[in-house]
Amino acid sequence: MVLLSYSGGAQVATGAVDELHTRLRCPLLLITLGGFHNGANDLTKAEHLHQLTSAYDRIERVGTWIFPQRRRLLRGSGWNRARRAGKITVHRLDPATHLGPRSYISPVAQLPGGRSHLDRTTDTVIALIRARHWAKAATDRPMS
Repeated sequence: MVLLSYSGGAQVATGAVDELHTRLRCPLLLITLGGFHNGANDLTKAEHLHQLTSAYDRIERVGTWIFPQRRRLLRGSGWNRARRAGKITVHRLDPATHLGPRSYISPVAQLPGGRSHLDRTTDTVIALIRARHWAKAATDRPMS
């Protein structure tokens, strides 16, 4: 199962991991886009979390400043335990912003190659889901 969240939806997605895992008993892949969350939720039962972010996303960066659990100093937080366990991969979508005409989902903002921010974000999300699907399919095949 894939949970794709944008902005504060990351708080909802990371908070739902335990309950969804308990009820569905399936691997959970989280993809956060400009994820604004407190970092306290336990991600032990998440298969992986892909953090799509940008150095130009001030709103997402504020979350890392105002929520102590996102700081490396609080080693026992859910976020930091997941980070140390290798469950978090950061994908940079510079120069996208959180909101506005240069946002991650802007069909107008153009990258140097001519693609829109929306196209790049969409392609990144699809590639992450496909990579997980193909990796899972490869491990599910019987050995001959």
